[in-house]
Amino acid sequence: MEVGATKHGERARAWREAVDSLGVEPGPITRPDPVRWVWYAFWGPLPQRHSAWVLYDATCSTWVLRHVARLLTVAVVPVAVVVLFLPGALHVRVLTAVVAGLGGFLFAAVWVNEATEQRLTRAGWRTGIGPELRQRRSDVEEWLARVRRL
Repeated sequence: MEVGATKHGERARAWREAVDSLGVEPGPITRPDPVRWVWYAFWGPLPQRHSAWVLYDATCSTWVLRHVARLLTVAVVPVAVVVLFLPGALHVRVLTAVVAGLGGFLFAAVWVNEATEQRLTRAGWRTGIGPELRQRRSDVEEWLARVRRL
């Protein structure tokens, strides 16, 4: 078994153990198709069948990176519009788009906890489950790492 596959398996196991320890029954994790994922990135709600995936997306070990990926997906549209349609020299348009895009990205990135909590609430999960589950998952991952070292 590859090291990457082992780490992913341990992280998934830690997430599942954390969910079980909180008494949460998420059901099957059904990933949205690419079109629905883009809709989700632009703050659109997903159908109820994806609520377990939203819980996983917002509480797995890569939840911040997933949030950043959604923000970058959203930022592509206005940045591209500025580069394509703003009058002026290309280097000025690109610089303007990058600076404005980075400003918007940083502004949105600081609200990672609140934005993720809103996504969870919209998917039908109780308020506060995100931070609670992330902490529990982190504790379980740490415990699994200690057991593996023994």
